[in-house]
Amino acid sequence: MNNQTALNTTLHTNLISLSEAASGFSASEVTGHSPEQVRRAAEALVRAGRVVRAAVSPRRIRYFANERLAKACIAGRIQQARTYKGASSRSKAPWSADEPAIITSRTKIFKAPPLPRNVFRTNTFSQF
Repeated sequence: MNNQTALNTTLHTNLISLSEAASGFSASEVTGHSPEQVRRAAEALVRAGRVVRAAVSPRRIRYFANERLAKACIAGRIQQARTYKGASSRSKAPWSADEPAIITSRTKIFKAPPLPRNVFRTNTFSQF
């Protein structure tokens, strides 16, 4: 069987269309197939020269339609990492504690019953 006809399955066609997006795709993002099936199909497309493989990090691989998309996405991720650098910026909310809460018509508020008076120890209320 010819290599070109082997790469004309529905999965290969879907992967080629996903690779044309600005963010490309990774094997774990594709639904309907196992990540291993997607990775094997994507690697076959890389060998055929129809998609480009880009290492985002040592353990993360993304696939793109061309080298230009891959470089643009990698550059954007590096810029993003520089912007959000530091553990303190990742662990804190971007708003202050003094800002009022945003309550919409879909907001659900649950009020817990008060703690019994003679409780000396509980795993629900850490202050006791």
